[in-house]
Amino acid sequence: MEQRQLEVVVAVWSMTLLSLSFMFLRLYTRIHIVKFIGTEDYVYVLTGLFLLLFAVFLHVSVHFGMGASLWSLSLDDTSRSIFWSYVANTFAITGNAMAKLSMGFFLLRVVQLRGQKMALWALIVVTAGTSFALVVMLWNQTTPRKASWDPLRTPGKWHIKIQPMSVGLGVWSSVCDFIFAIFPWLFIWSLRMPRREKIMLASGMSLGVV
Repeated sequence: MEQRQLEVVVAVWSMTLLSLSFMFLRLYTRIHIVKFIGTEDYVYVLTGLFLLLFAVFLHVSVHFGMGASLWSLSLDDTSRSIFWSYVANTFAITGNAMAKLSMGFFLLRVVQLRGQKMALWALIVVTAGTSFALVVMLWNQTTPRKASWDPLRTPGKWHIKIQPMSVGLGVWSSVCDFIFAIFPWLFIWSLRMPRREKIMLASGMSLGVV
């Protein structure tokens, strides 16, 4: 394994384990302290599972050569590396959408104004729709499909360029993070509680933007 490949594996598994640790802490809090499990918690668990699968399949892709010099790989390894990176990215795209849905479902349960609920539903629908579309595009870039991950041995025709959609989804994901960070301030500020506690509570719920 080359140095770059090792760096990829260490970085991915470090962030995955850190994220899963926070997920288990949240579940412990919800089950044993709050004693309530909502729809957003089940979605959050699915997000953790998809993140884990992303790390596993990305590791498989690295095993076959992702991150290594292209000239050092056989055609079989190049094809397998690209294929498993597609599988990993499928779970990454879906997991990112699930994380946004989890936050959206949580906010839907606590906001009261109809306009705010409609805005949240719009964010949820657009996020789910664009993520599903990108996954479909990822696996249908060429005819036949295999040509996209084995282009040197499988003649085919490219129909779709997913880069603009990928960039667009990344931008939309960032926009959602900022919107979800703003929402807690809208309803917490109207609560009857000390100003300092409002700031601390709203700030904690807005950490997702980081």
